[in-house]
Amino acid sequence: MFNFFRKSNKQSALPQLHGITIDRAVAIDSVAVKILPDDSLMDVPTTAFKIVAQGHCDLGEQSHLHRFYPDDDRLLLQLQGGDGFNDERVDEIMLWTYYDVQYPSSEEHWQEVRDSICLPSFTLDGPNGAVVYERAWFGNSSRHEEPMQYWEQVFEDASGKKSRRIFQTAMLFGRTLSDGQNEMLLVNMEEDEKSGERSVAYMLGRMLAEHELNI
Repeated sequence: MFNFFRKSNKQSALPQLHGITIDRAVAIDSVAVKILPDDSLMDVPTTAFKIVAQGHCDLGEQSHLHRFYPDDDRLLLQLQGGDGFNDERVDEIMLWTYYDVQYPSSEEHWQEVRDSICLPSFTLDGPNGAVVYERAWFGNSSRHEEPMQYWEQVFEDASGKKSRRIFQTAMLFGRTLSDGQNEMLLVNMEEDEKSGERSVAYMLGRMLAEHELNI
């Protein structure tokens, strides 16, 4: 975890952290992803992209989550910290890749997924067999634990006028790779407020440092 402050000279209708918002170009230091060890399941298709949508989650207790969606829909850039307006503190930067996205066809299937993320570990089907991730939230607990739930408001234009809300039920898992770094797995169950569409995203993440981002 780390803290840094960055002020933008231009006021935006949307929250900005580290100068990132819709229509901005972002580049990630290629070294940060080229050195991924062989046992990582992450696949980073590009290191330069344009932000086309962004999401904001108020987690309460002065904790805010900001998600930036690139034009390559296989990636997600996530910053956690201040509100992006009065408080531009950034505590954590994560780069996520989508390992799989599923659309449960029944209530029974949806509930099965929800039950599975309450357990102390979660198993993904990797290219060389099963890969086990241990629960990162409630990491000291060996019991059934309820996932986090929160609303994300996703903005689709720079004016902030076009948006939609998604209710999310999520659990975070992780494992240590051969290079000693952590690979995180976020299982995110999403319910669109308007359409009612349900999906489950399985995302693999790795922490980035401030100097590995260029705006």
